[in-house]
Amino acid sequence: MEGTGTFTWSDGRIYVGEYKDDKKHGQGEFKWPDGRSYDGEWKNGKQDGVGKYIGTNGVLREGVWEKGRRVKWIDGE
Repeated sequence: MEGTGTFTWSDGRIYVGEYKDDKKHGQGEFKWPDGRSYDGEWKNGKQDGVGKYIGTNGVLREGVWEKGRRVKWIDGE
């Protein structure tokens, strides 16, 4: 699949965004059932690039991710 779409898992996780070769790729938002979310860049199915993360505490942070792992927060903390 290429283009944009929505995928919902049975446990309540949801992804809305761009796909390439059936993987999350480009811009997209992923939401977890516990209230966390990531809205940003994806590459080969993983967070990769700049994104905004909202934790279970409701605090919005902007950071940089590589291959699905956060490398640093942009806001300095």
